[in-house]
Amino acid sequence: MIEARADALAKASVEAMYQDPFWEARYGAERSRRFGDEDARFHVRYLVQSLDEHRPSVMEEYARWLRTLLVSRGMATLHLDLNFAGLAAVLEAEGWGPGTEPYEHVRAAREALRYPEGPSRALQDDASELSRAATSRLALYLTAEDRPRLEDELRLQLSYLADALAAGKPELMADHVRWYVGFWPRRGFGLLAFPTVLGMLKAVLGARHPQARALLATAGVSWEETRS
Repeated sequence: MIEARADALAKASVEAMYQDPFWEARYGAERSRRFGDEDARFHVRYLVQSLDEHRPSVMEEYARWLRTLLVSRGMATLHLDLNFAGLAAVLEAEGWGPGTEPYEHVRAAREALRYPEGPSRALQDDASELSRAATSRLALYLTAEDRPRLEDELRLQLSYLADALAAGKPELMADHVRWYVGFWPRRGFGLLAFPTVLGMLKAVLGARHPQARALLATAGVSWEETRS
């Protein structure tokens, strides 16, 4: 049944994603939609295989493999998790909600995106708390409507940071920061500058996440050197 409706499920699962200007700005309108649609179809194809074999591990292995590929192309784990969340939502709307095999296989894929241990896993575990703390400290710059949007933004930045830590590649975060600082005005946070946001993230990381704090500081220095 999933296979028979694969194209419709795939299309519906990513439609909301294209409302985010990130994709057009980062990869171009035509290219981002073409590859986004293609990835969505692959998600469903792997889900069909996973269901056919009654092995959630098919989706788990696919999620980890795809994460490695996408991170190397300027995306973050959170982007992929949101893709899977979109697929789960579409499945639920079609009657395959929590407790059904399709939904639980997608849940397994999302869980597989959690790093198994170390600083990256700790950062993933604390991301929501850290995002709330940083947003609270930046409240002076924000309207009530902006606060949840900024929390989402901060979780995205922490996802990039966790991926760079896990890969042992500080340049991933530095490259992201260099690009994102130019994109930031499109997020619509008025006078709140991206370096200010990164500085507040560094502050809330504190002593609990020393590796992440150090890597973020390195990324900021790298951007300043490029700017000068």
